Amino acid sequence: MQILALPCPVLIGRANDLATLHLLVDQAAKGQGGVALISGDAGIGKTRLIAETTAYAASHNVLHVQGNCFPADVASPYAPVLDLLRFLFEQYPWTRPFVLTPQVVEAFQPWFSHLFPEHTIPSGSPFSAHQSALREKRQLFEMISQFLTALSAQHPLLLVVEDLHWSDETSLELLHFLARRSRTCALLLVLSYRSEEVNAGLRDVLAQMDRERLAQELHLSPLLPTEVEAMVQACLSLPRPGLPELFYAIYPLSEGNPFFLEELLKALTTAGELVASGERWLYKPLGIMHLPRSVRAAVELRVALLSEQAREVVTLAAVAGRRFDFTLLLHLTRAQESVLLQALKELIAAQLVVEESAEQFAFRHALIRQTVSTQLLARER
Repeated sequence: MQILALPCPVLIGRANDLATLHLLVDQAAKGQGGVALISGDAGIGKTRLIAETTAYAASHNVLHVQGNCFPADVASPYAPVLDLLRFLFEQYPWTRPFVLTPQVVEAFQPWFSHLFPEHTIPSGSPFSAHQSALREKRQLFEMISQFLTALSAQHPLLLVVEDLHWSDETSLELLHFLARRSRTCALLLVLSYRSEEVNAGLRDVLAQMDRERLAQELHLSPLLPTEVEAMVQACLSLPRPGLPELFYAIYPLSEGNPFFLEELLKALTTAGELVASGERWLYKPLGIMHLPRSVRAAVELRVALLSEQAREVVTLAAVAGRRFDFTLLLHLTRAQESVLLQALKELIAAQLVVEESAEQFAFRHALIRQTVSTQLLARER
């Protein structure tokens, strides 16, 4: 049995966004930096678009430096910055002498010491233990800015930080600081975040960048039906449009989300419902779609963290349909309106449900509803 080799071999539906990023890379290569903000739902294709951009940058002699944020980083000052430096020094060892000065080493303590344990606080350092934390932070920002500016003078620099919604506030402040400086040097910042998970700190920084007109914003929307069909063709290596029944079964679940689409196709081949036969793909009549393990696990984790009241509401809603009325839930749960509203707020905060109007709510994705529904016995449904 042949399992699909994913992700999709070609980038679908992002031509305009990619052209914008290529233009920004070209401008950075000529000494005019800037900032690109890439937003969208989880799985919408932010990382794939960035990968295409970094490949283009490499072909134009622009150094790519990558940093990532993780859920635990919200409480870890400078976590993505350390990730950037680690990537930089591992990929380009010649850059280390530019930054490993006694002042920088001390300013980064204790976060810097675990990255470079061979460097300790020097004696007679010009940094006083009595100076304010605000002044120390400002000096650190200046050092990092000067380092990156000096580096970009030798090689234009593409600095990528993904998943800003998990970043600590200090790192967000530093990226805002660098965004201001980028316009006068060959430094391009490409920053991504999930639009449905913007926290207060990130919202404030985005608002400041917007007021100062520092960034080019790219919001990735779901793929159109024709683009989903093209992606199915590319994933299955089909020479022309085909398997229309498969497309019509998959599209309502993927809703134009490239990651969900890839995971659905992978799940079908793993289950033996989509099989390669020579140069053709054969598929069985599709009943209940086999849910991808990755999607199912993510939804089940979110549901497990809900209160008992919210779990009851989301279960009833999953049986009611993709969209459901507040009044219907009020009758089914026999709860007070305030209690039901609180449960719905919890479901919205968990990124499971969205509010469409005062009376109507809906599951954020069809796959969420199907995951919750398939956990029930047929008789329960």
